[in-house]
Amino acid sequence: MRRSIQGWRSNTFLALGHPQFRILFGGTLFAMLAYMMMFVAMSVVAYDLGGTNSAVGLVSMGTGISMLIGSPWGGVIADRVNRKRLIIWGQGSGAFMLALTGVLLLLDLVNLPLMFILTLILGATFVFMGPARNAFTADIVGPRLIGNAVSLNQLAHSWGQPVAPMIAALLLESAAGGGGTYVVMGVLVSIGVLSMVVMPNTGKPQQTERRSPMSDLLDGVRYVTQRPPLRLMLLLFMATVVIGFMFRVLTPALLEQHLDRASTDMGLMMTVFGISSAVVAIAIAGMATSRWSWPVIFVLMAVMGLGYLIMSQSQSYGAAVASMVLLGPGLQGPTLLLQAKIVMTTESAYLGRITAFTMMAYGISSVGGGPAGVVADWLGEREVLAGVALLTFVVVALGVVGWLGIRKYEARLPQIRLTPQTDIRGAHAASDADTLAPEMPPPPMLRPVALMSGQKLRN
Repeated sequence: MRRSIQGWRSNTFLALGHPQFRILFGGTLFAMLAYMMMFVAMSVVAYDLGGTNSAVGLVSMGTGISMLIGSPWGGVIADRVNRKRLIIWGQGSGAFMLALTGVLLLLDLVNLPLMFILTLILGATFVFMGPARNAFTADIVGPRLIGNAVSLNQLAHSWGQPVAPMIAALLLESAAGGGGTYVVMGVLVSIGVLSMVVMPNTGKPQQTERRSPMSDLLDGVRYVTQRPPLRLMLLLFMATVVIGFMFRVLTPALLEQHLDRASTDMGLMMTVFGISSAVVAIAIAGMATSRWSWPVIFVLMAVMGLGYLIMSQSQSYGAAVASMVLLGPGLQGPTLLLQAKIVMTTESAYLGRITAFTMMAYGISSVGGGPAGVVADWLGEREVLAGVALLTFVVVALGVVGWLGIRKYEARLPQIRLTPQTDIRGAHAASDADTLAPEMPPPPMLRPVALMSGQKLRN
């Protein structure tokens, strides 16, 4: 038992042994705290300005449009220029936009159209920073630690989720209001910028020939289409993100119109969402290279569907809060594992573009918030939430079919093994001649999925 705990701890936090990654990770913690606060603050401010689901969806569309249209080009740029400088520029611009929005809110100069424009510009900063950041992480830690490093970056997202919503709610309810909340978020992102300034000047482009941006973009698309496992990972990642964040658009109206609660009570719901997300993220951060990563992905996606179903039928605030216990792991677990597997499968020269494709999912999610809000105003919040639950189960079924179709393809790829004895520079490929440590049997809930995939289970 003690050995198992030590092995889990070593696998989960292996990349933190790299000194430069520790600095990067520390800065990420502050920035992610701000971004997690932003999701609550943006929804509440938009609802206060417009008073409808459509208003919340419209503001969400601001960042979404920028990310959806700009992310592919941000990935092309990340594969062409110095990635450190690009991150500093993008994250610094994001900090400035958050602070500017806060000042304008404090001066009572913001209306709904202006809020949309401000979030549109803020989203434009993400399209450069996001792809460059994952690619820069790979440049620092190398290919053998990148899976764990990306998982830990996703874990940094999770740590802010339990704390950030409550901080945002307290600030929104205080004299600071929406404006002060946005200023605080700008300061937190600025700390992340400072952590990048002290990083080594690595992350230079590897391309030797200069081509047009369109040629590079199409080359990235071909890279994905020619690799079935990568294609499936990207599609599932996009589906999970688009479905998983839909509740944030519908929650303010659900609270006020159905549960007789203030929209700011969304803060507690997001805190519970964050705690459950963080617990699952810590538990599975070292599983990206495990044979059980795929079954875990599908089980957690099904859990997300169940969470939406409970939320759609909730008759009390307590039931709505309880649904977050399922929605958190259902979103965070699959995105963490899929993001790590995508980066591990991608060559360094393509990391910027492939990561940009994952960022398009957040753009689609935000843009989809607008139509979702309109449909909810017309059809009803509960009906839309129930429809999202059904869609989740359909995606899980299609995903399992796709996974079974690529298992033979994946079997020909080298397996990566992380152990407590692994050199800090990374894991090594395990050949058939290697002596592998005995593998723990899967949890009981994963046995049906494993048996369906043809895997032999030991008692």
